[in-house]
Amino acid sequence: MRRRRLLTSTRSFSTRYSGRIVRADSSGGALAVEVDPPNLPRDVRGHPLPRRDLVCRAARILRSASPVADPLLDLTDYFQTLNIIPTTSEVSEILKSVRGPDRALEFFRFAASLPGFRHDCFTYNRILSILGRAGEKYDQSIREILDEMDRDGVRGNISTVNILISIVGGGEINRCSELVKKMEFDVYWIHLQVLDAGLYMKCCHSKPDAYTYTILIRMLGRLGKTDEFISLFEEMIVKGCTLNIIVYNTMLEALAKNHMVDKAFFVFSKMMENGCQPNEFTYSIFVFMLAAEGQLVRLDQVVDAANKYLNKSIYAYLVKTLSKLGHVSEAHRMFCRMWSFHDSGDRAACLSMLETLCSAGKTSEAMELLAKINDKGINADTVMYNMVFSALGKLKQVSCIYTLYEEMKTSGLLPSIFTYNILISSFGRVGLIDKASEVFEEMERNDCNPDIVSYNSLINCLGKNGELDEAHMRFMEMQEKGLNPDVVTYSTLIECFGKSNKIEMACRLFDEMLAEGCTPNIVTYNILLDCLEKSGKTAEAYKLHASLKQHGLTPDSITYSILERLASQSHNVVRVHKQSGITGWVVSPLR
Repeated sequence: MRRRRLLTSTRSFSTRYSGRIVRADSSGGALAVEVDPPNLPRDVRGHPLPRRDLVCRAARILRSASPVADPLLDLTDYFQTLNIIPTTSEVSEILKSVRGPDRALEFFRFAASLPGFRHDCFTYNRILSILGRAGEKYDQSIREILDEMDRDGVRGNISTVNILISIVGGGEINRCSELVKKMEFDVYWIHLQVLDAGLYMKCCHSKPDAYTYTILIRMLGRLGKTDEFISLFEEMIVKGCTLNIIVYNTMLEALAKNHMVDKAFFVFSKMMENGCQPNEFTYSIFVFMLAAEGQLVRLDQVVDAANKYLNKSIYAYLVKTLSKLGHVSEAHRMFCRMWSFHDSGDRAACLSMLETLCSAGKTSEAMELLAKINDKGINADTVMYNMVFSALGKLKQVSCIYTLYEEMKTSGLLPSIFTYNILISSFGRVGLIDKASEVFEEMERNDCNPDIVSYNSLINCLGKNGELDEAHMRFMEMQEKGLNPDVVTYSTLIECFGKSNKIEMACRLFDEMLAEGCTPNIVTYNILLDCLEKSGKTAEAYKLHASLKQHGLTPDSITYSILERLASQSHNVVRVHKQSGITGWVVSPLR
């Protein structure tokens, strides 16, 4: 029994402690308290259960970020105050709760210094796992921990081996062998046989578990050791190991990495026979494998085999994955299967399919899908309409835009600012100035305030269709409304004035741009350089080129092309420039 000073502040614990107040000296001037260690609850094996109050309190102390206090000193005071020594299970739980590998390592060393405490295999495994996840920076610390383990006579177990294999992975298998040989296993013997750069592990007296096999199969698969990882998988089956979804996915991934398509289908069929339900990762393995091998048509075999497990979520995942990979036909075929087999649709799948069709320029199919999704209980929204509007605009299918826009308004959906911007840009692209202006005015009437993109689209439309005065008026209007023109606004106007042979106005806008703190980009410089070159202002063009480099911009192929034309002019080579219209831009800032 040890005596400690009576604490002046109270602490709350969920573990009950008992004690008695005693005199600290014969005069009675000081008091002390004698605390009896509590009886620790134990599990069925007789091991003491972790005291959650102790674990939580210690973890909070270690996580404290006070610049003046040392958490380890506070922890020492905490343990000494209650006259307790943490158990190995409690130390393991505290390690798990600590933030950061450095603090975890500090606490691991601290625990080893506590009187009466000795690390066991489980605490060593915990710190090895923490350091292993922290990266190569802690390789030396891992080696030191293993040396301590060997020096203290602590025997590793199968979890230790699994952790070590996970740490070094397939890239340093010889090192894995070296690390494991540092441990002495009296309970069982582990034989590591290095096969070129591959690893094969057999355990005697204590069988490797499914996790060990899974790690080895993954490593050997990455190394291309097909015979070895197939042999390990067959060994798992012979020894009666449980084949769960993780094991099957690992095996399928290894086969996919080694282009063993038929073998992957065979393993998948056995997976179905054993009633193991595939997940999204399983399907992704087949999608990427078949795409790489040019056999995506066989994806239907996978879907047919797993038909009883398929739901809308899986179909949606397949549609999205195929869409992202650019396989439009396959994504559409999978979407049609989902459409046929389910009464209700999946919004994510519909959105993904719509995006894919629009990106591929299949606007007819996209409009048809948009019209039919209501039949599957999905309400078309503004985002969906905007996708189709954008695709139609890029293909200059303005008649379809008219029809679809009216359908959208009839359905009760209100256009968003993105809708208006897309429409203005689309009408401007085909020279429908009046229609673009009409949409802009409708936007203002509906209390949808135009943003800088709205003005840029309208200015681009007006300027490149010969309405320079109106474009400049809109430019001043946006400034009056508190919108600051950006590099696209200035570049558009500079190009419009330059192509209309109003070089002075173009240069004035460029100077204004700099004065307003709007930094030109290489497109802006190329536009003005082209205008100066075509108007014969060679000296001004060279001066502008020097300014370009001073601002840290790198000339591109268009810049060099303009400079070549300038060089030919300076050598008195006669060039005839045709008077171009308002079309034929250098690089349009608005596509």
